[in-house]
Amino acid sequence: MAESGEGCLIGLVVVIEIAVVIGSGILAWNWVDPDSFGRGLVFLIVWGLLSALGYGLARLLGGIIAGIIGALNK
Repeated sequence: MAESGEGCLIGLVVVIEIAVVIGSGILAWNWVDPDSFGRGLVFLIVWGLLSALGYGLARLLGGIIAGIIGALNK
């Protein structure tokens, strides 16, 4: 059975990933300002790239935080 701290960390990761998707979508929309089909495609590409960058940063920070928590629990 998982410790309560692990469950809390998993929940935090889910919330952060949802925030990354929404935040990167808003950022991409404001940056590209799609008003035609071509710019709509550019928006989707930029949104995907920003989401991938955000996921990478979130996982890196999550790994660092999990390592610190693991070290403190020993």
